[in-house]
Amino acid sequence: MFKKIALAIISLCFFLLLFIDINTVISDRLIDALWPIGHVTVFAFWGSLFLLYQPTVKTASLKKQFLLMTAFCFIFGISIELIQPFFGRSRELEDVFLNYVGMLLSIILFSHHYIHWRYKLLYFCLLGYLLSPSTLCVYDEIKAKAEFPVLASFEQDVALTRWKADQSLSLAIPKQLNMQQNKQLSHLPSAINKMMKVTFVPREYSGVALRYFEGDWQDYKELVIGFYNPNTATEAEITESDKVGRTKLETLPVTLLITDGHYDKSKPNYKDRYEKKLHIEPGFSEISIPLNTIRDGVQLRKMDLSKMAGVDFYMYELDGPVNLYIDQLYLQ
Repeated sequence: MFKKIALAIISLCFFLLLFIDINTVISDRLIDALWPIGHVTVFAFWGSLFLLYQPTVKTASLKKQFLLMTAFCFIFGISIELIQPFFGRSRELEDVFLNYVGMLLSIILFSHHYIHWRYKLLYFCLLGYLLSPSTLCVYDEIKAKAEFPVLASFEQDVALTRWKADQSLSLAIPKQLNMQQNKQLSHLPSAINKMMKVTFVPREYSGVALRYFEGDWQDYKELVIGFYNPNTATEAEITESDKVGRTKLETLPVTLLITDGHYDKSKPNYKDRYEKKLHIEPGFSEISIPLNTIRDGVQLRKMDLSKMAGVDFYMYELDGPVNLYIDQLYLQ
């Protein structure tokens, strides 16, 4: 009796999670990562209850179990998606598919009928493919906490999920560095890590924003940001005076915006955030900003260093696309 009550309570909790907004408890990125895992887990759990405790399903043939479970999954799953908008949740067809993947998992694990190992292998390959992005994202959330006070580094592609941008982001070693390494120039680092390549595009403003990171900066003194600016002038732009073995190089004007958890992004106000124009020199550079400058750099109030929420980089009204590489962000 106790076991059935416990299972009923767990089922009810799982059901309520499909309608409750939990983004005030964990980050949006972690919600997005856990959501596919959650759908598969919840429907695998409910499917196991049918297979283990519902007599009609438990004693049915494998084919009938499959049909009954499929009917239940799609009827119940689609009903949930139709109801969710009334609770402030969006309707997603992908969720119905994930529900079905979870239901299939319950059949593979809990049906008393024999299922050939080839079908099991095919299923688990599909499951691994579907859940690997979520698993990597959860891993990066844990990694971000472990690496703190490093806010962003770029050893793996999953690190890009900490960022929001109006253009696609990628990890790379700039071509200029590869060429220089091949020439074995002595002034370069012996090992150059990947960096995040950002492409600012021609529009009123174009940018990239670090959104997911540890927000308590109270115990640190400086924010340090590493850049690599690959931009040089074309041969046509090089004047006669420049042709004595030098290339004219371009400094990039990038606006840095920093906000805390009290900033209202729906009503942007430049007086309620820290803003600074950076001039990124060609090649490698590091810019250090004292945190007390950030704290006192807001006109309306003091920045809350215990609840930092955003580090944004913007360029405005460009004539053409501009590339910039971000190396690392950390506190010290």
